[in-house]
Amino acid sequence: MPTLHPVLRLIYLLLRLISAVSTTVFYRRRIVLGRKYLNFRGPAIVISNHPSTLMEPLNVGIHVRQEMFFLANYGLFKHPVSNWILTRLFCIPVKRREDVAEGEARNNDEAFEQCFRHLEKKGVLYIAPEGTSWMNRWVRDFKTGTARIAFGTESRNNWQLGTRIVPVGLSYSAANLFRSDMVVQFGEPIVVSDWATAWQQDPDQAVEDLTVELQRRVTALTIHTRDEAGAQFISTLEEIAQTEMPVPLKEAFRRSQLFTEQHLDNEALRAKTAAYQVALNTSGITDAGLKNYLVPPASGRIFLEKMLLAAGFVPFAIGYGCWFLPCYLPWLLAKKLKLYVGYDSNVKVMAGMITFPLALWTASTLLHWVGMFRTWPPSLIWLVLAALGLFAEQYLDVWQRVREQWKAAHFAKKNSVYVEVLKAMRNGIVEEAFTQEEAPAAEFAQKGFASRKKLP
Repeated sequence: MPTLHPVLRLIYLLLRLISAVSTTVFYRRRIVLGRKYLNFRGPAIVISNHPSTLMEPLNVGIHVRQEMFFLANYGLFKHPVSNWILTRLFCIPVKRREDVAEGEARNNDEAFEQCFRHLEKKGVLYIAPEGTSWMNRWVRDFKTGTARIAFGTESRNNWQLGTRIVPVGLSYSAANLFRSDMVVQFGEPIVVSDWATAWQQDPDQAVEDLTVELQRRVTALTIHTRDEAGAQFISTLEEIAQTEMPVPLKEAFRRSQLFTEQHLDNEALRAKTAAYQVALNTSGITDAGLKNYLVPPASGRIFLEKMLLAAGFVPFAIGYGCWFLPCYLPWLLAKKLKLYVGYDSNVKVMAGMITFPLALWTASTLLHWVGMFRTWPPSLIWLVLAALGLFAEQYLDVWQRVREQWKAAHFAKKNSVYVEVLKAMRNGIVEEAFTQEEAPAAEFAQKGFASRKKLP
């Protein structure tokens, strides 16, 4: 393993802890799949898709036990301050075509040499082979740098170093939004020495073939919608499926992968789904609101939800009041900066590192002025405030469901015929997309599907 100065190692551990806490707060639901592939040591190259700019190294790095060095675009190093910080925080600058001015030499020999030396010391590198971050739900073409670094390292060590490439798929429900969902999926590593014969026969072709294989593996670990139209189609199917049959995040992720495998080329279903979404948007209602209006929840649940909204308003107001500014200010900062939307999550996380602790300190200080809380330790007050924040989030979820159902009922009173049209459109989609004839029953049980009856 590379020998790091104790201070740098301590800084890395501190940053990893901060990142773990920050991502836990930022994402509402976050799961890690393929943990069995996490038991590796360097030399290794960890790669992933790149939809959320600087969040990718955080979302991957907090799970890799060994310190990772990160390949980052050269543009981030141009300012003296950022260059001083990044070069000391495990980053290696790489010049992309878009990072160099016209006439400026684009030479990455030094960056490659740093990578070779780091891997030869049993280190771990992180690379985003797409090169540029695009906030989309599909994997773009990989650059060849990862393959060239891997082959270059192994070939100059007689293919005995044992370098592995670990693919990771990152899937976000909304990469730029606070309290969204995400899935991190690690895949089976590729042993670079297995490609020795191919490289010795034709190095250029071996680089191309390995790059294609790396892209294929990462793509298989994500929800790959291929383009924006496919992303909209899959998102609508996901919304209908989760309304029809709510499942935990893992099963919902597998179900979405199955959607892309089975239905992405179904032009008829895509047309039906697009028409249904347009009709909902025109009506000003949601799929969940329509379903809950046509098939209302059990009376007991409706009663409990009304009781929650009535009896829980005071704790909701306290929790919402405590956490409004800490959540709002990072959002406002991201909006005012007017950066590429892919940086929103980075700005919000970094700003939240200030606003959230400040809010806890301010609230606990104010509560200590109230007599009954003077004997409470700050840690207990912080737990209560965190619980109130989570309660406020759940309260808003219930209110949103009730409001959507009310809007659908209000719309139906004036447009009963159109509601029947919406119901028929929805039934057609459910019948075609969510029946057990699409796959074996065991697979459907695993993916979170069930055969569904038509809406009455």
